[in-house]
Amino acid sequence: MAEKIKNKKYDISESQMITALMDYSTDSIYFKDLKSRFILINKALVKRFGMKSPDEAVGKTDFDFFTEEHAREAYDIEQKIIKTGIPAIDIEEKETWHEKGDRWVSTIKMPYYDKNGKILGTFGISRDITDKKIIENQLEKEMSFMNTLMERIPDSIYFKDLKSRFILINKALAERLDIKDPDEAVGKTDFDFFSEEHAKQAYNDEQNVIKTGKPMVGIEEKETWHEKGDRWVSTIKMPFYDEKGKIIGTFGISRDITEKKKAEEKVEYLSFHDGLTELYNRAYFDEELNRLDTERQLPVTIVMGDLNGLKLINDTYGHARGDILLRNIAEILKESFRKEDIISRWGGDEFISILPKTSVKDAESIIKRIKELCKEKSTTEMPLSISLGASIKKSSSENIDDILKEAEDNMYKSKIVESVTAQESLLQSLRVILKKGDYKTETRIKKMDDYAVLIGKRLNLSSTKLEELKLFMNFHNIGKLALADEIMAKKGRLTAEEWKIVKEIPEIGYRIAESSAKLMPIAESILSHHEWYNGQGYPRGIKGEEIPVLSRISLLVTSYDAMTSDRPYRNKMTSSEAKKEIKKYSGVQFDPKVVDAFFELLEEEK
Repeated sequence: MAEKIKNKKYDISESQMITALMDYSTDSIYFKDLKSRFILINKALVKRFGMKSPDEAVGKTDFDFFTEEHAREAYDIEQKIIKTGIPAIDIEEKETWHEKGDRWVSTIKMPYYDKNGKILGTFGISRDITDKKIIENQLEKEMSFMNTLMERIPDSIYFKDLKSRFILINKALAERLDIKDPDEAVGKTDFDFFSEEHAKQAYNDEQNVIKTGKPMVGIEEKETWHEKGDRWVSTIKMPFYDEKGKIIGTFGISRDITEKKKAEEKVEYLSFHDGLTELYNRAYFDEELNRLDTERQLPVTIVMGDLNGLKLINDTYGHARGDILLRNIAEILKESFRKEDIISRWGGDEFISILPKTSVKDAESIIKRIKELCKEKSTTEMPLSISLGASIKKSSSENIDDILKEAEDNMYKSKIVESVTAQESLLQSLRVILKKGDYKTETRIKKMDDYAVLIGKRLNLSSTKLEELKLFMNFHNIGKLALADEIMAKKGRLTAEEWKIVKEIPEIGYRIAESSAKLMPIAESILSHHEWYNGQGYPRGIKGEEIPVLSRISLLVTSYDAMTSDRPYRNKMTSSEAKKEIKKYSGVQFDPKVVDAFFELLEEEK
């Protein structure tokens, strides 16, 4: 008879308790014999096995239900329990079935005994923990994802407590804070890393998030460090909660946007600045003019300037040299005007400046300073000159557009007076540069120029034409200035490709002369100074009287000079030999009338 368990109210037998446990437990319960064969199972396990009655399991083993691998593992554990008498508690194992999906269970396996204490087999209780394992796995995945996020994401991630002390930071933020281990930041605040102003702002933002529960998204802020350069970041700050939904601190993600901000600043800079001179552009000037056109800024002075000689420099040397000229003038303007003045490139070769609270006397002083610096910084290769005009708005009743117009008119008045001098200065510079590249001495150059004028007189040229001839002899080869230095300096014979470039000199010279009021009358002669009398010259192939007389005179004189001068690739001719060569080409290369006049000169010279 089964023993009874005494209770104040009830007498319950062991068999009654086992029956209740077996019948009503939702856990799977079983008894197995010494060979791990089922003796008894409860209803829950019957259901799991997909059977109708517990008796169907009697005599079977785990091998009848589970995969061999799982059944073997269960058998080994049970045999060890039978051998040692030591139970196995809370075994978490995956049950792999023959035909059903796998399930996770937490199992207790223990020996059971007869009345004499002899082990008769094993007793087990298994609880299905599949849902629990799914949740754990999900949490594990989430934690793995979170750890990966914290470890690998380049953005700075942090968690702070209610007092804005760091609880957790990721590797990226540790690197930004110059600490080796993220744990070093725990308990510290922004005040330990950033300037007080920045740390205080961050603290106030976080406390506001804690107080209101509202996140702050896309905050663009400049991080000012104690010892490092400033960086721009875009930050999200939001509250984080405990399991009960109570705010326990803040969570933040900061992305370094320094390069983006630099790019934006560059775009903004370019939108208001001239790319070449780095002065303000016209769009910015217009905005500032509207802003400064107030009574508070009176008197407002406008100074307008026009660079002298830019077109001639561009046509002579190319736009790269013209750009240098513009930048040089811009530097002079920056040096001359005051910090509060708005200096702009108005367009092309024009500049304009707004001078708030500036009298006429002060403006005149600045203009004088500009003129002095232009003289001081001019070189033979790069003479600097700018014509300036100013106008002043003294009362609010005056229209600023009228002031602009008056400044422009005054500038053009200055340009009329100064442009001739500026042109003369620039042409003198060009002449000096041309001489530097010439193999002839100053004495020989003068002699050839005198020959040309004397020929002109014998041909009865007018005084105007004779003056043009003098000018032409100085500038007939002005196109050479546009040649590459290596071609200009070459002492040996030129290659076919180099000759092709050299033959462009007349056309280049023509374009240069067209840019100068002084040289314009001789532009056609410059274009034609390599034309032959019989039409076999270049660039146009014109002949006879079609060729300007200045060109015909120049061709003969320069040819004679070349024949009677030493060259790296040949010796010079005697005067007699040169005359014989010229006579040979009279009517072919040279104008016979010019040849006759020249020979008469040479005879008289004897």
